[in-house]
Amino acid sequence: MGKTVKSVEVRTKDKTYKIFIGDLILHQIIKTRKEISADRFALIVSARIMELYSDNIKEIFRGVKNVEVFKMHDGEKNKIYKYAERFLDDMLKSGFTRRSVVIGIGGGVVGDFAGFIASVYMRGIPIIHIPTTLLAMVDSSIGGKTAVNLSAGKNIAGSFHQPHMVISDVNFIRTLPENELKNGLSEVLKHALIGEEKLLKILDKNDLKSIKISDIIQKIIFLSVLFKSRIVEKDEDEKGIRAILNFGHTVGHAIESMSGYKGISHGEAVAIGLKIETEISRRIGWLDNGEVSYVNELISHYNLINKTNKFNAEKIVEHMKFDKKNIGGKFKFVLLKGLHNPVYNQEVDFKLVMDAVRCINS
Repeated sequence: MGKTVKSVEVRTKDKTYKIFIGDLILHQIIKTRKEISADRFALIVSARIMELYSDNIKEIFRGVKNVEVFKMHDGEKNKIYKYAERFLDDMLKSGFTRRSVVIGIGGGVVGDFAGFIASVYMRGIPIIHIPTTLLAMVDSSIGGKTAVNLSAGKNIAGSFHQPHMVISDVNFIRTLPENELKNGLSEVLKHALIGEEKLLKILDKNDLKSIKISDIIQKIIFLSVLFKSRIVEKDEDEKGIRAILNFGHTVGHAIESMSGYKGISHGEAVAIGLKIETEISRRIGWLDNGEVSYVNELISHYNLINKTNKFNAEKIVEHMKFDKKNIGGKFKFVLLKGLHNPVYNQEVDFKLVMDAVRCINS
């Protein structure tokens, strides 16, 4: 008997694809989807995932012809252009063509990188995402954003390249370190705050232990995928409402860039961004003290921030200047005009940002 599989269909202007969600479903999907065909398959796989699941991955792709594995180390420091050039050269030498397919197996870094490779190789070949972290399942694998980092900032070089399909098998989450689980929960909390109220109720009722139960984590992933995919359908190229998905990220990306992508995870940086951007919303009168306290309590309940980390407000603001959303030297934020009511492209005074960062640090 096949495993129960939930799916969300994503319709964009150029293509329609499905996101599959379930437990121990990867083998089932790969074997039954007749449209997965190509002359060659490039598996760009997290080195850590290959350590843990090498036999499983080999079994899943047994019988699939012309599969070549390209291992990639995790970490934002490896998601850079010079590594992309190396991968592209290796694919060309191995005989990959315009009829080939890239399959990215790993977390958000591997997914972003594999998507970028697929988007530029011979002007674009299909990408199948197999996310292996909660963060990738609820966020980065959805919506077609691909990128590599430059020294100036995160995700500066990239493109929109929608996947052929996404397969989110929650079996991978069983081996996730707790810190990686919390990475994904920061994005889940973001979705809950900007519109998906059902997620907020689930977060309220659970904790880090119970959230791992298969039925609960599948529901969290399904609700996050459904919420984000509907936003992507309305605004595929991020020229309007899709900007609300950047809540917490204007500050979060600046912190990651400032730290050189070392010593702080994406999820923790986003959680700090959620706190600061929520505080900014309070300071301009859009959230009351109770709402801000509620957000902060949820962040604390899931231990999303290492309390020993302190950041220089001036340096954070300096790195925010490289954010793609900022135009003409003015800072653009997504803020909350009440819970579940995000407002994007809000210009915020320099001093207000500095005061909010200092407040969180105190």
